[in-house]
Amino acid sequence: MTLRGGAITIGALLWDDENEERKEWRDNHLRYKDRFQVYLPIRYGRCSKTRKCTYTMVFSNECYSEANGLGTGWILPIGAEIRSFKRLKVEAREMGKAEGFSDGFSSDWGSVALLLNPNKEIESSIRTKWAGLMSSKISNYSLLEHWKSEQPPIESNGFLTIEWPEEVTPKDKVERLDFLIATVTVPTLCKGEYPTVDRIVDAMKRAKYCEYFCRNREYEITTFQDERILALIPKSDPQPP
Repeated sequence: MTLRGGAITIGALLWDDENEERKEWRDNHLRYKDRFQVYLPIRYGRCSKTRKCTYTMVFSNECYSEANGLGTGWILPIGAEIRSFKRLKVEAREMGKAEGFSDGFSSDWGSVALLLNPNKEIESSIRTKWAGLMSSKISNYSLLEHWKSEQPPIESNGFLTIEWPEEVTPKDKVERLDFLIATVTVPTLCKGEYPTVDRIVDAMKRAKYCEYFCRNREYEITTFQDERILALIPKSDPQPP
């Protein structure tokens, strides 16, 4: 068994150099220069204390609806060939550690998740072993209780529920991969609903902080909300690209 994998990055994991674990993860485990852009179901939806209570990125299956829309993020190929489940587990744990999960895989605010390429024949033992590893973690943290109005982006066995992504500029890079890993973070909902654009912008205004949004724009991580957010950010604030 030899598998090729990639890491989906939709926020600070891509551009944060101040966090040493994130930088070390990108430098030592991923092929950053070979990254490529894909369409993803992402939006601003998690109120983050580490970002001055402004909203950070989450996966959301509601983004597949016409009322919303897909955003763009990046896939960074994993440098090592995966020749065993043990090695896959190592790569997943390193991503989780870079995100800050206490045990390297999950916490009460998120989890590492696995997505297998539906167009590849992959040993069934990979699915079985991943489910065995993650099911108790997901259950212990009651992660699935956080999504009220949509299919959660993560299953109870730790698999990502989003569709296999399409490249923004098709070059068949994503189809060469056997699997993707990502970190799913839980949204901050109000009466079961995601924050409106007004609420997202108000949070940035109160905190006088739009660095997360601006850096995402700089690195071409986008959502269906971006244009409306840009229209509401005061002109005196730093303007994203």
